[in-house]
Amino acid sequence: MIKAKSRPQKDRSERWLLTYADLITLLMVFFVILYSFSIIDVRKFLNLKGSLDKAFHQGVLSGVSTTGLETTISGSSVQEQISASNRSAQASLATELQQLAEASGLGEAVTVTQVTQGINVSLAANLLFQSGTADLKPGAADLIGQIAVPLRDLPNPIEIIANTDDVPPAPTNSKFKDNWELGSARAFTVLNVLTTANKFPEERLSIGNNGSYSPLYANDSAENRAKNRRVDVLIVFPSPNDQSLQAPFQLSPQSAGGGAPA
Repeated sequence: MIKAKSRPQKDRSERWLLTYADLITLLMVFFVILYSFSIIDVRKFLNLKGSLDKAFHQGVLSGVSTTGLETTISGSSVQEQISASNRSAQASLATELQQLAEASGLGEAVTVTQVTQGINVSLAANLLFQSGTADLKPGAADLIGQIAVPLRDLPNPIEIIANTDDVPPAPTNSKFKDNWELGSARAFTVLNVLTTANKFPEERLSIGNNGSYSPLYANDSAENRAKNRRVDVLIVFPSPNDQSLQAPFQLSPQSAGGGAPA
């Protein structure tokens, strides 16, 4: 009589590893979910809630109050808070600069105005420079220094923009061939005073030059031409809607339509 060979017994001593591995995997998933809950994107959360409500035709996550989230963290509310803060800081700075302008006793040669981009301090070129040159008059550097005092510790970017009248520099008293060269040199002179004598942070400054193409008044009289010759110090207050320079530039719908720039 032939006996059947007994089958070798399987080694079951390590079956517990399967259960252990499943448990570790579940724990890992559990903690990943907990971590994801700790970082709440309010807009995505509200979108998810709306999608679930629509899918199940009933209130989902109704126990979660989203009113406070919407009013305090939503993008529009944050922008409104930033805008209000900007307006308050802008008004305070404009008042301080206006007091400095009045204390200088220079009348209309120094004017402070609030514009769309922020606050503009306009300095008459006749007050700062010798005619047809970018050389500062005596006392001009001190005046620029007085204006720099309340601006030095601000985070705002500052643009120095030169403007001229429509009369080209005279060869008899100027080394510049046209108003473009003259304006650029004058803007750089003001920037140089801020960075050297007043230790202004260079990364906050930029210069520009409108030449004769941004007049405040018609260039039809000596008085109006004198008013058009100026250097504007623009303290920029960025809007919450301003696009970051680090982000890809997005064309507006009007520009994307191919229209010519205004």
